[in-house]
Parts: sequence; C-alpha cells; structure tokens
Amino acid sequence: MKHYLRGQLAKAARLNKETLRYYENNGLIPPAQRDSNGYRSYPAETLVLLEFISVAKAAGFTLKEIKELFSALHGEELQKEQLESIIVKKLADIDETQKALNLARERLLDMRAHLDSPLECPVFEACQILDQHGQTRGVEKSS
Repeated sequence: MKHYLRGQLAKAARLNKETLRYYENNGLIPPAQRDSNGYRSYPAETLVLLEFISVAKAAGFTLKEIKELFSALHGEELQKEQLESIIVKKLADIDETQKALNLARERLLDMRAHLDSPLECPVFEACQILDQHGQTRGVEKSS
C-alpha cells in the first residue's frame, strides 16, 4: 500500500502543507501515522479524500458541509437519510448555480456578438439608457 509524506501528499493534491494540516486538525482527513523516523505518513486513500474536498469546494460546498458529508459516511452504519439530504440540497444548489452561469454566458456571448453594434445588445442598451439618466454607478462611458 502506497503512503505519502506530508509534502508529497500536499504536492499530489495541489495544496500547501498548511491546508493539509488544517484539514487534518479539523477532522476532514484522518490523522497521519508516524513512521519509525517520526515523519507523518498518509495512506493513498487520503489523496482520494483531498481530491473530493477540492471538487466539492469548487461545487460550492463549505468545509462544514464536507465534514458533515464525511461524518455521514463514518461509523458502523451508513446514515443514508442524512447523506441523501445533504446530497439533494447541494445538487439543487449546483443546478441553480448552473442556471445562473448559463444566463451569464448567454449575456456575454450576446455582448461579444454586438461589439461592433452595441446599441443592438440589450445589456449595452440598458447601460446607455441608465447612463443618460445618471443612474449608472461604477460603469465608465466608452468613447
């Protein structure tokens, strides 16, 4: 079975050692074992957990939510209801975020398509109208 030293694990997971230490101190990953030379040694499965933490964070999970998710997986019996509740809620959050990102993407594509004719773009047009009424804030006029 493969084991990683702290620096090796941090590098493989693309984290710094302090983040790794933080996750360990806060129960997100199991504590390292000590080798005979005193070095901290982590089993390969720890890298799987760290990769999941990175993906979950990118999907909007907080560290607290990730810890709840992991705690539902521990113990003699899987806490299916708790685990399903966490997953369903986060899937709904991801769906909402996906919708917002898709809308933002559509608006940006529309803006790019109208760079040569900005008044034909609803976003540019709205900025122009608001600017004429002195209602834009932080938006600079382009010449």
